[in-house]
Amino acid sequence: MIENVQVLTLGTECRDKATEITGTVTHWVMNMGGRVEYLFQPRGLDEEGAPLKKLYLCRERLEVSEGNFEMVEVPFEILGSQVTDKASGFTGMATQFIRHINGCFHVEIQPKGMLPKKGTVTQSRDFDLRACVGEKIAVLTDEERSASHRERPSPSERPQPRQYD
Repeated sequence: MIENVQVLTLGTECRDKATEITGTVTHWVMNMGGRVEYLFQPRGLDEEGAPLKKLYLCRERLEVSEGNFEMVEVPFEILGSQVTDKASGFTGMATQFIRHINGCFHVEIQPKGMLPKKGTVTQSRDFDLRACVGEKIAVLTDEERSASHRERPSPSERPQPRQYD
């Protein structure tokens, strides 16, 4: 089931109402409940010349206008289902989607259980949805996959979930 969802257009320049900092919306994240939150890149560099750390914000904190929104199709039925990254075999429940500013669409996968030696929950990871398989994931033809990679290249790697540096 594909759902149409209204989200802020990525690349929107706006202001965070709380910090009063201006920046750009670079990602949106949708959880299993359908809630969308945003990664906001403040404009500027730190003391070492690196970009300032991104903020994870709700829409309500961002000063935007109605013209800053778009409708996107989201394969919501994938969330809550079992998904596997084909290359690594990493398997678990699809818990959220991440849309990147250049268009690629990732899914976060949370494996079952705990790490026996550490006694901690296995950390979730995110993967380009096109590289994953699962009962609810549509299979792309070779032509569709090639066109998708040309139009929406995926970043090679990014920090683990919620470590948005």
